[in-house]
Amino acid sequence: MKRSTWIFKYAIIALGILSCSDSSDGEETPVDMGGNEEEMEVQPEEGTVRVILTTADGNTRLRELDNKLPFTNTPASGATITLNEAVTLQTIEGFGGALTGSAAALLQNNTQALNALFGAEGARLSYTRLTVGASDFNKNGSYTYNDIVEAEDINLENFSISEDFTSNNPVVPVAKSIITINPNMGFLASPWTAPAWMKGNRSFNGGSLLPRYYSSYANYLVKYLEAYNAEGVGINTITVQNEPLFETNAYPTMKMSALEQAAFIGMHFGPALEATNLSTEIIGYDHNFREAEDPDFPITLLSNTEAAKYTNAIAYHAYAGVPGEINRVKTQFPNADIYFTEQSGIQNGGTTFGGEIDFFMKTIFMGTLRRGAKTILLWNLALDANGGPTNGGCQDCRGILTVSSNGSFVKNVDYYILAHFSKYVDKGATVIASNNLQGSLENVAFKNPDGSKVLVVYNASNAAAPQNFNVSLGGARFSYALPKGAVVTFKWD
Repeated sequence: MKRSTWIFKYAIIALGILSCSDSSDGEETPVDMGGNEEEMEVQPEEGTVRVILTTADGNTRLRELDNKLPFTNTPASGATITLNEAVTLQTIEGFGGALTGSAAALLQNNTQALNALFGAEGARLSYTRLTVGASDFNKNGSYTYNDIVEAEDINLENFSISEDFTSNNPVVPVAKSIITINPNMGFLASPWTAPAWMKGNRSFNGGSLLPRYYSSYANYLVKYLEAYNAEGVGINTITVQNEPLFETNAYPTMKMSALEQAAFIGMHFGPALEATNLSTEIIGYDHNFREAEDPDFPITLLSNTEAAKYTNAIAYHAYAGVPGEINRVKTQFPNADIYFTEQSGIQNGGTTFGGEIDFFMKTIFMGTLRRGAKTILLWNLALDANGGPTNGGCQDCRGILTVSSNGSFVKNVDYYILAHFSKYVDKGATVIASNNLQGSLENVAFKNPDGSKVLVVYNASNAAAPQNFNVSLGGARFSYALPKGAVVTFKWD
């Protein structure tokens, strides 16, 4: 992640102008979520709506209110969020964060912290990102699975994932512990760099993959997937390069242009993966909503006929640009799958609980879920009180949990934001149509596989008084007053 983007982000927040509003692309989403079709008939029920609330001051955090809300069949007046479960959109694959080497070192043998993240009584996270080799958060420093001193190892005879079992980097053991808690856990993997000998600068940090090693790198990624699968950690999805338009000499990175990524997927990695028995799906891009160097990267990739044989998916981060950039992709490729795969919270003197809720709810959750996102993954699952251990990366990043040396932990604002979704929206849920009251009562609705409905609403209004509104579905409705800057999750059968 680029440090400069953090400065920009929080300067914007300080000015009070950061929102989910888009640039010249406008606010129109590529899919109609307004629910214009005829609503399904339902019978009004009383006392069946659970209410879970988090307030901007942090005094109330993921608290389920004692009284459920009653349904009525009286006509709604005033602001109304109307759901239409006849219009189903994307299927949710999960919510979660990244098991970096740093997070794994802090979470190993910490059953209480793992249950808080993944357990049924905790946040019930359902998707975890893994780093293929080291990232900028790794206690043991930089490494890949094929680090050699010789000129090259074309046949990858020295390939090994043994580093991911060490006491300071127990990624595989912790991943297995997560699966024990949630056997249906989904995993996404992302590499920060190819082995140094495959790159022009022969370094972990920066540089590019040499074309003559495309096939070797494709086989390297396949070997990683097979090795993890053999350990019982099946990888559902993989991106071929984290933040491909960014490089630094401070930590593992690798430049990969859109044309290079298209050639690598279409001519090498795609065919190599297809030749296996693995069911892992390839996701492209894995970078910010907009990168000035190449704003059309996702479109170039999906337009490539060879790459399109093996991927129809784009992953985004939110360190630069706005969610409206997704519209450009969905307009040209309406069937493209959208994933959100990284955003870290930041902890400094200007950070506030309510400010983080505002940014994450508008930009990350509402901004991407209403544009087709199938996952929302934040950054480190856990960091220590100093925002580490780091490997040359962000110095003021915040984990979803802050874990101390004795294993005790603090749930950060990221935890509560995630849990408003992950705890109540099941894997396999579909997003259903709802009218978004932009800048006021921003929302997204879901229907779980068991038929239960979930609606998450954020009061983005600048008005000091609570916002009164109705929620309507098929002639039945309930009413609620949501405080400024607060988040509420409604769940009903």
